[in-house]
Amino acid sequence: MTMKKAFTVVVTGVAPFKDNERNATQDVKAKIPDLIERKGKSPIKIINFPYNFRNVITDMDIIPTLWNQEMKVYDGDCNEGERIYVDAMLHMGITSGGDWQVEKVAHRDGYDWVGDDEKALPEHNGGKGERREGLPEILTPVYDVEKIVERIKKDLPDLPAKASTDAGLKYCEFILYTSLATLHKRGESKRALFFHHPMEKGTEEDIQNGAKVAVSVITSMIDQVGGM
Repeated sequence: MTMKKAFTVVVTGVAPFKDNERNATQDVKAKIPDLIERKGKSPIKIINFPYNFRNVITDMDIIPTLWNQEMKVYDGDCNEGERIYVDAMLHMGITSGGDWQVEKVAHRDGYDWVGDDEKALPEHNGGKGERREGLPEILTPVYDVEKIVERIKKDLPDLPAKASTDAGLKYCEFILYTSLATLHKRGESKRALFFHHPMEKGTEEDIQNGAKVAVSVITSMIDQVGGM
């Protein structure tokens, strides 16, 4: 079997919001290496999406463009018409609690969150003329999240990690649903995932650990889809 030259994974983060002066995902994202080497397997190239999503619903319109296979979305200085295939995408945000958390599901409806622009996320999204008209109430990533968490615990046994079915019905979950919905509508594999970093873990060591957890998640994502 011929190995792929390299897999490409996009990582996104979130800007500070509400009363948070800093969002740790910005720092975690910066600590993830540009290339994850894997013994006997193709490496994983990381694209650190330079824009951090703001706590406003209009930024949700950016997410579908990340799946358009256009390199200019990630690099404005690239050659005209340059294409890119994204093998997987890891969205990151912060959460309360002390565990690193990988989300298993995203809901279409039930949101209760007002953005920094004073505009609320729509509580109902699936009706006629609504933002997610005709889409499923729940979307799930293609990945076995329980196995991803098992991998984290094997790679980093001293760090608390868990799978979650409650992404909060706030901005983070809306990001995940938007990404999965984009792929669902295009008939593509739902190869997006959301990873929560504990908001109280903000020391340099915590940030380094968050990046290590993210690398473990990314590696498992690629391994699960036959990433040779």
